[in-house]
Amino acid sequence: MTDPHAALRELLTGRLRGHERRLRRFTERDWRRYGDLLAGALLVAVRRRFVAGQDRAPVIRFVASARERYDTGGHDVDPVLAEALVWAALGERPPVPDSAAAVVARTVLLLGLLEDEGLTDGERDEILAAAAQAVDAPA
Repeated sequence: MTDPHAALRELLTGRLRGHERRLRRFTERDWRRYGDLLAGALLVAVRRRFVAGQDRAPVIRFVASARERYDTGGHDVDPVLAEALVWAALGERPPVPDSAAAVVARTVLLLGLLEDEGLTDGERDEILAAAAQAVDAPA
């Protein structure tokens, strides 16, 4: 099965083998949906942690912390791009265009935010449901 929602849930719950298996079977449509859900989940998670208009230092520290934990080589996540994603989620910058680099940065940021909050499975499911609702809401 190639369900993008299930694939994202597997990633967020640490079931990496199942996540990878699903990704390998994705169609182009599945990839678009997965990217939308990932962006929606990051939007929800960022807004749980940060607020528009706040000082830049906590965002900079968070991005550095997430990169340290999930980008061990230090080459996969551009800190400027990652910070731009956070500020865009808060409505303080224009949306970041989709790219492979943006998907990697969104993934690292989302994993960092969810780990920092120590969410239960139910709370993770609520974030995923809110992400799907945000993605599916009429513009």
